[in-house]
Amino acid sequence: MDGALRALMTGVIDYAGLFPPARLPLEPAIRHYAAFRAGADAFMLGRFVIPAARLSELDPFVAELFPDDPLHPVRFAALGRSGSDSAEFLAGLEADLDALRAFEARHRGRVAVDVLETRLPAGPLDDAAALAALLDEALPRIGAVRPFFEVPLAGDWRRTLDTAADALGAAGGAGLKLRTGGLEPAAFPSCEQVAAVLVACREAQVPFKATAGLHHPLPRRDESIPATMHGFLNVFGGGVLAFLRGLTEAQLAAILARPESGIFRFEDGHMRAGAWAVGADEIARARREAVLSFGSCSFDEPREDLAALGLM
Repeated sequence: MDGALRALMTGVIDYAGLFPPARLPLEPAIRHYAAFRAGADAFMLGRFVIPAARLSELDPFVAELFPDDPLHPVRFAALGRSGSDSAEFLAGLEADLDALRAFEARHRGRVAVDVLETRLPAGPLDDAAALAALLDEALPRIGAVRPFFEVPLAGDWRRTLDTAADALGAAGGAGLKLRTGGLEPAAFPSCEQVAAVLVACREAQVPFKATAGLHHPLPRRDESIPATMHGFLNVFGGGVLAFLRGLTEAQLAAILARPESGIFRFEDGHMRAGAWAVGADEIARARREAVLSFGSCSFDEPREDLAALGLM
């Protein structure tokens, strides 16, 4: 594997086997994750994704599956309860934080829940002052856990996106999470919407992560939904280019829409797409700072598809 592709793929897949379409029971999901961590492609693997309310269900498996290694604990991303309004959101946040801190205390040295992902309530997304006030309340409570707030793209989505990106950028320390797919066509944002999110995150200096629908490297039509699924190479390769080379929304949307295998070339430690090229060290920095990871219910499909393209 070329060094540029390795930099792009390092830690990029957060394993979400509990969620559709896989919907695995917890025991096989956590055992799959433990096996993936010991496999040859473990460098691609990120966190195990689980609702904060279900963390205690992992207790019977932690000591068996994960070593006592305080310097390298197994990392988890907890999904929050959210809430229909600010008060319910903050109450859910407290419950989530209690659950993850108790889990870490029970298994100190083996686990770290260092990411919390939750949806922002709809009301504050329509009011910049209300959203700023909510973040002022929420972020000090979260402490060292890195939060990612899911922002929907519906209705007046550009206004919602601008409000959220500006507020998250001003607050500092928080990221934006985008749902890039699901079980129905409406769950898939357009290429223009994904491009707008990536550019807004770049401009506001807000880290980006994605969830759902990114099983394959390149865009492909899935008639069972029916919808065109985004490709993770397009989203994360394009996101890296947007961050490092200042691509416009239109330039990025064009990259996101291209399904051909030659859109990205990985050679001599560089990733090339059209007139743009970036080196492995630059890609690694962009991945650390800007385009972090995506949740996938499969760890096999992304690897198998990359192998089919001759990239692994």
